[in-house]
Amino acid sequence: MKQFDLPQNCQVNKSIPKKAFIEKSSQLKKSFSNIEKIRWLYKLSPSTLHIPKEGKIEEIQIFSLILKTKEQPKEVIKAIKKLVPYPILFELHHENSFCYATYLIDKNNCFFSKWDEVLSFDFTATNLENLYESIIKKFLKEEVVTPHINLKESIDKSHKIEVLTKEIEALKKKIAREKQFRKRLELSRILKPKEEELKKLSN
Repeated sequence: MKQFDLPQNCQVNKSIPKKAFIEKSSQLKKSFSNIEKIRWLYKLSPSTLHIPKEGKIEEIQIFSLILKTKEQPKEVIKAIKKLVPYPILFELHHENSFCYATYLIDKNNCFFSKWDEVLSFDFTATNLENLYESIIKKFLKEEVVTPHINLKESIDKSHKIEVLTKEIEALKKKIAREKQFRKRLELSRILKPKEEELKKLSN
C-alpha cells in the first residue's frame, strides 16, 4: 500500500493508548476490543503543510487503526472524533488488507472505502477547507461529485442514493418472496418511482 505523500514535518507517528478513549465510557470497551493499535500518523495544519486555514477547518489529522477483524469500526471512529476536534482521515488495516474511513460530525455519518481500494489523496490544495473537501469527495460516488454542486449538496445526494438503493433492494426481495399476484403488483407500483428517482439522481 502506498504511503501518504506528505512533507516530513507533517509526520507525528505517535501511538495512542485505547484506554484514552475507553475511560470516557465503559460502553466503548466492546467496540474497542476489535482494535489492536491506534496511531496518530500526520497533522495537516498551516504550520506543517504550509497552506492557510479557511472557514472552520484549522487542522486535519490522519490516524491509523490496526483491526483484529474486517468489521467496520463505526463506534470507534465516532468515539475518537468526539474527543478530537478536527476532521480525521482514518487508514484501517487488517492483516494484509487496508481501507480508508472518515466521519462527518454534522451528518453523524461514517464513510468507508472498499477493502483494498486504492484512493489517491491529493494534498496540494490551496487551503485546508479545499483539502478537506477533496478528501471527503474521495468517499462519494463519481456521479454525485460535479463542479456544479458544492460539497454539502454532493453529500446529501450521495445519502439519497444510498437510502434509495437500500429501499429498492428490500422491495425487490419482498416482491420475489410474495406469492400473491395482487400484492406483487402493489409492491411493483411502489418500486417503479423509486427506480426512476434513483436513475435521475445517478445521471
